[in-house]
Amino acid sequence: MNVIVSHLDFILPAVLVLLLAVYMLRKVLNHDHSRRVFEYKKSVAKEVVSLRMQAYERLALFLERMKPIHLIPRVQQAHMKSMSLHAALLQTIRSEYDHNMSQQVYVSDEAWDLINQAKNQLLGVINDKVTTVSPHSDATELGKQILEGSSEEQEWMIDEALRFLKKELRDNY
Repeated sequence: MNVIVSHLDFILPAVLVLLLAVYMLRKVLNHDHSRRVFEYKKSVAKEVVSLRMQAYERLALFLERMKPIHLIPRVQQAHMKSMSLHAALLQTIRSEYDHNMSQQVYVSDEAWDLINQAKNQLLGVINDKVTTVSPHSDATELGKQILEGSSEEQEWMIDEALRFLKKELRDNY
């Protein structure tokens, strides 16, 4: 017992120095880890901002392309029948929507809901107007009906979704 007590003079300071060294090393390593995590998040944030900007651009382009005044001339071909135009319009809208569906992860849920409502409103107008013309009539007749129907709509969800996307982009970036 006497031997242990006599050795405490140098064992106790050595243990205290060891504990202090472990504490300091742990602090330094934690600080270094935090700095590395911060640098990683900073570099990822630059990429994410770029991806988000591209998503807003793509969704704005999608909405602009879905406006009937832009959609019909792009899809309608010479000597096309109204039934064919109807099918082509639906296919074009669904195809473009499917192509841009992944962009929803970069915008708010509210923005994505407005985009869906805009698409559904457009599909509703097209499906409503196709019943007003003969399936074998010229596609121009259906095109005119859809354009007239689009001017009758009080508020196009496409325009509201575009305004919301622009506002959200300005507010967040």
